[in-house]
Amino acid sequence: MKRLTPIVVLLMGMLVVSGCWDRREVNDMAIVIAMAMDKEPNGHYRLSVQVPLVSSLGSTSGGGGGTSGDKTYYVDSAVGKTIREAHSMIQSRMSRELYYSHHRMIVIGEQLAKEGMSDVLDIVARFPENRLTAYLVMTKGKGIELLNAQPQFERFSGEAMRELVKMEAISVSLKDVAQMLTTPGIDAFLPVLAPVDSHPKGKSKEVEFTGIGLFRGDKLVYVSKAESIKGLRWFQRNFMPFSVVLSLGDKGRLTVYFSKGKADLKPVLKKGRVHYDIMVHATSVIVENMTNLDLEHKKNIAMIEDMLKKEVEVSVKNTLQLMQKYRTDTIGMGLIMARQFPREWRETYRDRWSEELPEITFTIRSKVAVEDIGQTTKNITKEDRENE
Repeated sequence: MKRLTPIVVLLMGMLVVSGCWDRREVNDMAIVIAMAMDKEPNGHYRLSVQVPLVSSLGSTSGGGGGTSGDKTYYVDSAVGKTIREAHSMIQSRMSRELYYSHHRMIVIGEQLAKEGMSDVLDIVARFPENRLTAYLVMTKGKGIELLNAQPQFERFSGEAMRELVKMEAISVSLKDVAQMLTTPGIDAFLPVLAPVDSHPKGKSKEVEFTGIGLFRGDKLVYVSKAESIKGLRWFQRNFMPFSVVLSLGDKGRLTVYFSKGKADLKPVLKKGRVHYDIMVHATSVIVENMTNLDLEHKKNIAMIEDMLKKEVEVSVKNTLQLMQKYRTDTIGMGLIMARQFPREWRETYRDRWSEELPEITFTIRSKVAVEDIGQTTKNITKEDRENE
């Protein structure tokens, strides 16, 4: 009996060891870096995928959109009645299995965004190999055109898009969009990227952040230039720093970098009308001084802070007016209303919030502090003169 005990233990241990029965070899996979979805004129869907060519990754040559020569990636696409059918068509002519677990970018074409993106996003969220943390962007025109861009700093346009969204745009993940589309009182928005010619013009196509797409429900209603809706940045959970140029007339210009920022909204009900008190807190750094101002003087810093306060308040006002014009709540004013006045929201405003938006009034105030002026108090190349 004692001799049989080790054998029984060994056999029982073998039952729970599954081994590598479901392993996937790297040589058998086509790893998708980025994907794009478009709507065709006949109502069908186009799926495009960007896949690296492993055999070309060791070279130092630039990227491209084909399989010949020194190209480092391949873009393929197919059209089907559904996204899944288009995927099956791509797979049917590819010798490796399409593998989506490493994709970080999803591009929505303009026409698809206008007609509604909820249905096509279902397939992305349904399978566990797709990442809910993948960034979602849109482009004016076809999404496949963005995948075919040939940036010089990155081997793949998908990687260039990811870095650009993190550094310059307001990043939006698939999870963020899902929450915005299913939560009453807030509407979705997407950063807009575009393929543009390099400067000076060459063979490469760089990726550029050009604006923000505003949605009502899951449909695109307006594409705004980045400058027109920079006030949106103050209302995000994670503030994305940005810079502004202040003109002092004949005295020159200053470039100021907003390093921190946050907007607080307080809803108020006045005789059945909705009003918001908005307070923006910002911290800034002076990164360029093309004036004769001596930044060591407190009166000059106070003057700059007053100018920055006006800049912040105007940017927020412009953003809110744009939202009211197109009846889209991209900052979640309705969500805050629901938390502060749950009964009124449920009984009066929830089902007609988009109609209520143009009637909302608001008061905007800001507090801006200049926390750093750099290593010099004034431009070292300017003539030394007394500031008034």
